[in-house]
Amino acid sequence: MNELTDAIAAMQGQIAQLQNDIETLRRATTLLRGTGTPAKATSGQPKAKRKRRKVSSAAAKGAPGQSKTTQMRKPTWSAAEREAISKRMKAYWAKRRKAKR
Repeated sequence: MNELTDAIAAMQGQIAQLQNDIETLRRATTLLRGTGTPAKATSGQPKAKRKRRKVSSAAAKGAPGQSKTTQMRKPTWSAAEREAISKRMKAYWAKRRKAKR
């Protein structure tokens, strides 16, 4: 029983040392990146990647109670703008193909 208690105490010591090492590495990373102070880097978990959410049609129309960040955005380019861009890109790629030959 005494051996088990000693093993647990040793593992807890190792865990504490690893946590200190992790905190030191986080501070160093923050300083190397030049983003803020080391105190800001002590937050618990790393940030999760953002996921695109499907929004109901009521939310897309701006239903009450929905924040503006969840509203779906409408395309901002008109048909004429898309056509103009298409023509420019086709000319660009044609010029590149011609230069390649």
